[in-house]
Amino acid sequence: MSRVAPLVLLSALCLLAQAAPRAEPSPEVPAVKSVLPAALPATTAPTPEPHTPKPVAPALQDDGLLDPAWFGEGVTFTKGDEVDYFWVKPGLNLAGHTLFMKPWEDPAMLRKGRDGKDNAKATEITDSFPGMLRGALTGAFNGRARVSRTEGDLTLVGRFVDANAGSKAAKWLIGLGAGSETATWDLKILDPKTGEVLVAVHHRAISMTAMSNIQDKLVKWADKFATFLGTQATR
Repeated sequence: MSRVAPLVLLSALCLLAQAAPRAEPSPEVPAVKSVLPAALPATTAPTPEPHTPKPVAPALQDDGLLDPAWFGEGVTFTKGDEVDYFWVKPGLNLAGHTLFMKPWEDPAMLRKGRDGKDNAKATEITDSFPGMLRGALTGAFNGRARVSRTEGDLTLVGRFVDANAGSKAAKWLIGLGAGSETATWDLKILDPKTGEVLVAVHHRAISMTAMSNIQDKLVKWADKFATFLGTQATR
């Protein structure tokens, strides 16, 4: 082979290499931005308020005439003979104390349907009964405790919750309980500094015959109560 042939072949290969298309670099694909929403800030669910039960008023006793709410918390009544319903703080000793006999509250008249005579009777005995009690308690305490209408380190207060003036004529003519006079009351002894109840009482007096009236019954009960309290709480 002559030298011319290889040179011709080499020249042809160079021309072919120059004529071949160059591979273009792949274009960069732009980053795809996320279309998802950004994470929302964490939220705290509101804490439900604790359920607070509504206070339930204590049930009335003695056919609706004994309202425990008037006496306050911690009083559990016992039924008795000389006193219909009573409670005395355990360990109470009134010796050396002075009971301030406050004027009683206006009548509450919890029994519906009472008329003007009944309300007048309730007002009358509201004014007179504290004096009856003061005298009876002074005698029963016999100096171990005192009762005053002007001062004291303990307080006795009360109220009438019902009164029925009755009928003297019915007592005389009919009898058998017709025309009876009745009076029902609450009383309590308090420590005025703390408001603590020391003694709680609820009682009803009845005058059934023409031989007595409700004032007579109140005087007799005051003596019984004074003896009861003197035995229970003075030593």
